[in-house]
Amino acid sequence: MKLFSNGLKGWKQSWKGDLRASISVAFIAIPLGLGIGLASGVPPLAAVIPCVVGGLFVSWISGGNITVHSTPKMLIGVTAAAVVTLGGTNLLLGYQLFLAAVVIAGGIQLLLGLFRLGVIGDLIPASVIKSLLSAVGVIIIVKQIPDLVGSPIHPSNIIDLIKSLPELIQSVNPPVLLIGSISLAIMFLHPRFEFPIIKAVPSAVWVVLLSIAYSYTLGFSDGKQLTILDYNFAVGSSYLIDLPSNIVDAIATPNFSQWKTGVFWNIVVAVAVISSIEGVLSAKAIDRLDPLKRKSNLNKELRVVGLGTIFSGFIGGLPIIPGIVPSSVGVSHNGKGQLMDVFQALLVLALVVLLSNQLQHIPLAALAGILVHTGYKLFNLKEILNIYRIGWDQIIIFSSTLIITLMYDLIVGISIGILVTLTIHIIKLRSVIKLFTILFRPNVVAYQEYDEYFKFHVSVKGYCNFLNYPRLKNAMDVIPSDASINLDLSLAEFIDHTVMEHLAEYEENHIRRGGNFEVIGIDKHFSTGNHPLAMRFKKEGKLPLPEERILTSRQQKMQALAQKLEWGFDLSVRRYITTFEKFHFFKFKTVDSVYNKLIGTVDTNAITIQDVDFHEGELQFKSERQTTVAILGLNEPIPLFTIEKENFLDRVAAFAGYDDIDFQNFKKFSNTFRLKGDDEKAVRAFFKPDLLQFLEEELQYKLESAGNSILIIGKERPMSEAEVQNLIHFCTRMLYVILR
Repeated sequence: MKLFSNGLKGWKQSWKGDLRASISVAFIAIPLGLGIGLASGVPPLAAVIPCVVGGLFVSWISGGNITVHSTPKMLIGVTAAAVVTLGGTNLLLGYQLFLAAVVIAGGIQLLLGLFRLGVIGDLIPASVIKSLLSAVGVIIIVKQIPDLVGSPIHPSNIIDLIKSLPELIQSVNPPVLLIGSISLAIMFLHPRFEFPIIKAVPSAVWVVLLSIAYSYTLGFSDGKQLTILDYNFAVGSSYLIDLPSNIVDAIATPNFSQWKTGVFWNIVVAVAVISSIEGVLSAKAIDRLDPLKRKSNLNKELRVVGLGTIFSGFIGGLPIIPGIVPSSVGVSHNGKGQLMDVFQALLVLALVVLLSNQLQHIPLAALAGILVHTGYKLFNLKEILNIYRIGWDQIIIFSSTLIITLMYDLIVGISIGILVTLTIHIIKLRSVIKLFTILFRPNVVAYQEYDEYFKFHVSVKGYCNFLNYPRLKNAMDVIPSDASINLDLSLAEFIDHTVMEHLAEYEENHIRRGGNFEVIGIDKHFSTGNHPLAMRFKKEGKLPLPEERILTSRQQKMQALAQKLEWGFDLSVRRYITTFEKFHFFKFKTVDSVYNKLIGTVDTNAITIQDVDFHEGELQFKSERQTTVAILGLNEPIPLFTIEKENFLDRVAAFAGYDDIDFQNFKKFSNTFRLKGDDEKAVRAFFKPDLLQFLEEELQYKLESAGNSILIIGKERPMSEAEVQNLIHFCTRMLYVILR
């Protein structure tokens, strides 16, 4: 089985970390699942069942490596509409009929995997997929606003929401609005808190804990009346989540009575296509989170989630996909294998069974707050701005897909998005015949160049777009991961934005696996904009002019500082740097670029100070950050260790399997900082009295050794020029102390 493919030894090494990670995953899966179930118009536990089925059954044969399975968010609107369409006023019947559609959709997914169609995510234009995610975000927000404010008015779409806005405002319930606002504030502000005890608990868990306390305090379950400014407001159980007292009651069976109708099969196709697209996209994003840089088998993953969806539908659950949110949480808590999914499923099942009475005290407004935040992340204003920068063509594709999806449904939106994309391509090529002549046949030639480098040359001739990209990808995938690839597009007449984006992603993944990748031959192509991922073509247009380098005030100061110190200063931006991965701080983060590099030496030992852009999470849950770090390159090896400020949690338990190393003669250092290291004896020998005394007086950063270098990092933001000077002073003095 896949779970034990690395052998029993690997399983023994990872199970403790997977178990610890699964605790956080389980506590985030329950509120998120309950919220998705409510937003989908089905019993809340219907969206929790996929977490259990995915962990207990699917994970053993999964095509992923660190995948935690959950339910699709992109199906929320489809599910809600399908239940009403199929069942009318009888929502229970509609739910059972929808379960039949889920079972059959799972069978279609199984067939897609068997026919090796895991490339389905590559066959949709990039801007169409981004538009679909944004549309789902809008749908989620619209559906959750009434529950967030305690209003009985439930508009079906954004147009109805705008029309009913005055009435909705008049029906706001202040006690409910308060808990909804608090929940929203927690979800948005939680990443900004620096207190370890707050950051250690996921934001959704804080929302649930505080909201349950709130409902107890105000007596929601007792149906009390609250008087605020002479107005009475009800806070009854209707504002709380409704869960069955017996978990067996949550199990429903599918009803196949409408399998001959066209409406039923429209829903089946929608569920199969949308869950497959979201599943493939999530699986690819999860691979980028894997610290071991393993790659999922997308076809196998599509097959097994199809099987899991069939089983889930038969017991009353929604479809199953690789979950980007729970997987991100698991990886950030040091999860390394599929046992993480197994453990979280067992914990979710135990918590739902044992704590069902407490879960029933969760206000609907709290879950609405979690989902509104999720909808906002899906809408992703930064991504929309980035699409605008890519070019007018992508804005047209994005906008048309978004509007049609909100007016009709996701399948119609996808169809219109693809049609608009092809229309724009025809306009650029000025030939319908040419488009369909070369559409599915790009000429791809790949061969190895026999020289001193292990290098492969891949050449593309003709038309390269989202529909024929899989052929190019297949040609590159057979090249060893540690090889150098030159992708020559000089003979390509047309390269669309989707291919450019796929190539940027491929470049990053290939470099992170130890190879080199470079796209050549597009310097003289025209484009729709100055963005590096804009559409490229050989017809008339405008060439992107190189922007004149204008230094910022900070860069000018750092350049002057480098001249004063006689150090080097490198302004170039370098992407996909893998050298940071040897440090534990960056092991579960992705370094996107480094720049503004100051380079100096102390007795032939290098000091490098640079700005670093990095991120955690992927897709719509990507969290981008910046910092300034220093790296001391040492000529002699030193033991592995980390030093950081000690906090309350550190005094309760040791992190990362290490104990805090204290020194009796240096109480201030021992009480202020947490020192960890595998080889305690070697660490104690390295930290001599003069080094400890220096650190007691000067240390205001986090330090981490990688054996032949030391990472020095402050706050997660770029340093000012004055702070950089202080960092240089610290690095220089520390090197002198170490070298004595």
